[in-house]
Amino acid sequence: EGEASSGAPAFEPKSRGGMSSSSLRLLPVYRVIQTKLTEALKPSHLLIENESHLHAGHSGNPGGAPDAETHFRVEVVSENFEGKTRVARHRLIYSLLATELDNGVHALSLQTQTPQEADKRAQQ
Repeated sequence: EGEASSGAPAFEPKSRGGMSSSSLRLLPVYRVIQTKLTEALKPSHLLIENESHLHAGHSGNPGGAPDAETHFRVEVVSENFEGKTRVARHRLIYSLLATELDNGVHALSLQTQTPQEADKRAQQ
């Protein structure tokens, strides 16, 4: 849907440790994904696109609701991925978003890179 800036998150945390889980439940799934990935990975680039409308009638969005938040494409560039395999990076994101995956998010399409990998790709 949109790109998160690499600066401060688009919300003010309620405590030094971040937002409480009860506060997170009040936010749309997109915002929760953005918040969790920004706080945990400190990305230099984060793009989250809600692709649920492309999966209308499929598992996860059988009713085809245009405002469903079930399928997301996520691009993350973070130094936290340094030294990790692609599988390890994906597992890290799955663990960060475990609650969302257990409660309505049906699919994540992930592209994960270190800043160096992103720079090299941009030069190609």
